[in-house]
Amino acid sequence: MKKLILILLVTMILPVAVFADVGIGGAAFFKSPVLIGQPVVTGSLNVDQLSFGGDLRLKLGWFQAEALLLYSAGASSSLNMYLDAGIALDVAIVRLSVGAGPNLATNFGGSPAVQAGLNAKVGADLMLGPISVGAAYIMSLDLDNGISLKTSSGLLGVNVLFWM
Repeated sequence: MKKLILILLVTMILPVAVFADVGIGGAAFFKSPVLIGQPVVTGSLNVDQLSFGGDLRLKLGWFQAEALLLYSAGASSSLNMYLDAGIALDVAIVRLSVGAGPNLATNFGGSPAVQAGLNAKVGADLMLGPISVGAAYIMSLDLDNGISLKTSSGLLGVNVLFWM
């Protein structure tokens, strides 16, 4: 049954991907104390606040799907995957996007091995021909008792993508 579902998904996604714009590149994100409501201590920048990784996007019309894979090093290193689907609108040479989706984290340390949750992402990209340079903000979503936005895992980052 699982193989049948996988085959159906591939046969539906592959034709869409052929006609979609595909962007692939790198991203770097920073977990700022200001974004998560903590006091700022000067000189406190450390490797625990930085994440680096790859970004893959498919854009078809106004619909955009994204897979972002980030590695966070430091005292408790982890591998985080953010999957988002949403809207991306082109205004002149600027692409504005908003999306939401699941995120998965694999921790390499004392934390629970695998964690899952939901996230929301907003971004703006400057489209320079086949290259885009952009900024994005990712925050966690908590769906307890309705939608309660919490920025406890807010990440502010930049990305560079090459579009095909």
